[in-house]
Amino acid sequence: MDFTLFQQLFVNGIITGTRYGALGVGFGLILGVTGRFHFAYSTTYVVTAYAAILAAEQGVPLVLALIIGLAVGAILGMLIEGIIYRPLQTSAPTLALLAIFISSLGIVIAGQNLIRLYAGSRSKILDTGFTVKGLSLGENTFTSLDVVMVISLWAVILGVWALIRFSEPGRMINAVRVNPEMARVVGVDSGRIYLAVFGIGSVVAGSVAILSAMKYAALPDMGQQPTFLAFVVAFLAGIGSGPLRTALTGLAVGMIESLSGLWLSSQWAPLVVFSLLFIYVAVKPFSLGTSFPARARRLLPLGAR
Repeated sequence: MDFTLFQQLFVNGIITGTRYGALGVGFGLILGVTGRFHFAYSTTYVVTAYAAILAAEQGVPLVLALIIGLAVGAILGMLIEGIIYRPLQTSAPTLALLAIFISSLGIVIAGQNLIRLYAGSRSKILDTGFTVKGLSLGENTFTSLDVVMVISLWAVILGVWALIRFSEPGRMINAVRVNPEMARVVGVDSGRIYLAVFGIGSVVAGSVAILSAMKYAALPDMGQQPTFLAFVVAFLAGIGSGPLRTALTGLAVGMIESLSGLWLSSQWAPLVVFSLLFIYVAVKPFSLGTSFPARARRLLPLGAR
């Protein structure tokens, strides 16, 4: 084994796994609390990046442009829940699940086309105005932006964890996640919690999107692969798991994907992630973190629970 290559792939795995972990935290929070398979997570991801880029192109200071992008993404996520998903809830959980999933696909398709019409199909980079420097640790190389990405995303992850663990809104979110009926009995407004969760999840996804637009580029369809990865990480961690467990699962997935480069070509990396999901489902097909009846009840009309 080439130990130098192993070290470099290990460093790459930390960077990649941090992104995967953050994506899983946002997606898992939404799915675990609301029971909605929010495939339009892809749309909020893309819109956040483009909103920040367009604001920066208009001369808005970078920090304010980032805040604008995250705010736009959060508002879009809450609008999708309040205006599109919630009216589709019916007394038949299976029909509601199907209707919400189909509507989310429609949002993704419409969102991509609207972005192409407004911003074009060419890639856009979020210009930070800072020079990205190459760094090294021994024989391992990375960039200053990689360091910023890892620190920033772990700050976001820990922020979500602290919010859920120690704040009053976090306790209400946990109450709805664990027992929606009891939460309603004690006066917790599930509708407001759903909106809050969609907003938080969208901010987490948007943070990854903005940093990715800084390092790589933004494209109208850039959210599809991150959404798939977010689902894989949330699923492997267990639907309804806490942010730290989900983030560490994402870190592990990123490490495994990166270290597979010791034996496989990089073009096979996505297959490694898919294989992890397939093996998990084959070995433990019903371990979803919450029972199906509990998830199904979340699809009932809010006033009928």
